[in-house]
Amino acid sequence: MRGTAKGITVARTTVAEDFRQVSGPRIAAAPVIHSVIATTLAHAIEAPHDYPDAQWYWARRDGRVIALAMHTPPRPFHVATVDQHAARAFARRSLADQLPISRVGGLVPGALAFAETLAFEQGTRIWVVRREGMHDLPRPPRHPRGVQGALRPATTEDLTLLQAWAEAYLEETRTEAPPRFPLQQWVARGGMQLWEVDGQAVSMAHASRPHGGVSRISWVYTPPEHRGHGYAAATVAAVSGRQRSSGARCLLYTDLDHPESSQLYQRVGYRKVGDSCVLALEPLR
Repeated sequence: MRGTAKGITVARTTVAEDFRQVSGPRIAAAPVIHSVIATTLAHAIEAPHDYPDAQWYWARRDGRVIALAMHTPPRPFHVATVDQHAARAFARRSLADQLPISRVGGLVPGALAFAETLAFEQGTRIWVVRREGMHDLPRPPRHPRGVQGALRPATTEDLTLLQAWAEAYLEETRTEAPPRFPLQQWVARGGMQLWEVDGQAVSMAHASRPHGGVSRISWVYTPPEHRGHGYAAATVAAVSGRQRSSGARCLLYTDLDHPESSQLYQRVGYRKVGDSCVLALEPLR
């Protein structure tokens, strides 16, 4: 099924493998911008039962794919473009497809254009759920000096601790819990890492498997009683260094309402490359 707007053609598929074929060149051309889509697509191909209602979108202009988007409920509709014309075309197509969209996420210009189009057509209002800075690591990380301890992979014996820290992270960052939290799989794959001092775990971070050549660093958490010693910076630097050594690029998101996290990552060597957001749409009262 297709729809057009200002020379832009929007297509949709419910078959993840078909979308992989179409989206591959676009993801390869801009892997950081498309990291969320690349990661989600890989998971959907690997575990389709976790994405039963997924719909994948791409926009073409003059026969060339210029933008990608996806709807994987209950997650927000995701728009991976700053092209506002393409974002509005995605929104019009979602209206034609009668998708029940209450939230949209992605790079700010695209997500906002998408939300404004829906708000105008549906008579809803927009409010900001979350604002995040997108950061990449253009060179080897700077490891903080004088921080005690070392990085080690988490094991199954750490699962109870990791679960407690993950729940504390979600509460502290006001982040919605994912529909499926594969903590055990992350540990088995070596993605969960702990910073340990004198045999005690004091900080954690997760590095995703690279998709589109990009590994996302996330779930960075240090419990309050261990803060102020540089453990989070040391953990992120060590995890990021390992990913870069394996040939992957690194990406992470920071809460724009808490600039101290951005400053921490900048000290490690990360640079801000854009702003993303999650926007909610609700009826006018």
